[in-house]
Amino acid sequence: MADNPFNGVALAIGVQSAFGTVNSTIKALSGALVVGDGIILGDKSAGSAESGITLPNHTTIVREVPQIPSSFTQQADDFLRELVEGLAITFPLKGNGADAGAPDADAALPDEGIDAFWGCAGLVGATGAASPDYKYTPRASAEYHTVHLWVADLDFILMDCLIETANIKLSTGAAALITGNVKVGAVESHNSGVTFPTFTWGKQASLAAPVVAGVNFTAFGQVRGFEGDLDINIANGVEEFGDSNVAITGVRQAQTDRIITVDGRMYQNDGDTAAEHDALISTSAPTADLSLQLGDPDVGGAETELNAALINVNNLQMKDIVYDRTGAAAVVEMSGAKATSTTAGTEFMLEYN
Repeated sequence: MADNPFNGVALAIGVQSAFGTVNSTIKALSGALVVGDGIILGDKSAGSAESGITLPNHTTIVREVPQIPSSFTQQADDFLRELVEGLAITFPLKGNGADAGAPDADAALPDEGIDAFWGCAGLVGATGAASPDYKYTPRASAEYHTVHLWVADLDFILMDCLIETANIKLSTGAAALITGNVKVGAVESHNSGVTFPTFTWGKQASLAAPVVAGVNFTAFGQVRGFEGDLDINIANGVEEFGDSNVAITGVRQAQTDRIITVDGRMYQNDGDTAAEHDALISTSAPTADLSLQLGDPDVGGAETELNAALINVNNLQMKDIVYDRTGAAAVVEMSGAKATSTTAGTEFMLEYN
C-alpha cells in the first residue's frame, strides 16, 4: 500500500440541452484535452493546490435514525443525497490571442470553456459592435451546465450547475481576475482510478493578460481613475424546490433573479464634485454609466493579437458612498451601486475586442 499521488486539479464545462440532461460530451472527456473541449486554466493565486480551482466540500443529507433504546449508542443515519458546495474557478480576463489580421465577425469569441462559463453565469453571447468583437449581456433565463472535475485519480460529473456569483476584480497594476462560484445541482457519477488527462492550454497559458492600467475609466459622466480594486459582481438568485420527477436528488434548482453591483474607490473629478452625492439622492431614474477598456482593442486588424475587453455597467444607482482621501486627492468610495435599465438585458455588457 502506498500514497496516492496528487496528479492535479482541473475542470471542463459545457452547456446542457435541458435541466436533468447531462452533457454527455463533457462527461466522456479523457486523455489529451484541448481548449475546444471546454477546459479553463485557473489562476495560480487562487484555489486549491495553486490551481485556480477551489475544491468543494462533499457532505450528505440524511434521515437521522434514533439511538439504540436504553443507551447512548448511535445508529447509522439513512443516506438521502449528496451536497457539493463551495466549488469555484478563478481565471484572468484576457482575449483569445487570435491573430487580428483582417478581422472577422466574432473572431474575439473566447475559448469554449470561458464562453460556457459566462453562459452558466447568466450571460448570453452575441456579435459585438464591430468585427472582431464578441459581447455578453444578461440573459432572461437560466442555462444549466455540466462540469467535469478531476482531482488526483478521481473524477466527478456535476450536472445542472449554475454560477451563483461571478466577480470581476480589477486591481490597478495587475491582471483582472474573474471568479465564479458554482451551485451544483447533482453528482451524476464519480470514478476512481482515473488517468489524469493531459492538457494543451494554447493561449490560455501563453498569452499574458492585459494589465489594469490606462483603462480610460469613466463614471458618472467623468473620466477619472479608481484606486486599488474595482469589483463588478453578478449575483444570481438561485432557489431550490422539491420535484418528485428529478432523478438523483428529488430537488430542482432555478434562477429567480439577478443583481449586478459595483464596489470601489474613485478619485473625484473637480468638474463636478457633487456628482456621486447627487446620484445618491436623485428621485429620477439613473442614467449615469461606468465604462472601462482593458487592453488595446483591435480596430481593422491593427493589433497583433486579440487581447482586450470593454466593460459597461449602465444606469448605476448609488446606494452607499463615503468620502475619503488618497494622498492629496479626494476620493469617494461606493458600495453596492446597482446596474439598472428599463430595457431587459441592457444593464451590463462585457465585450471581448
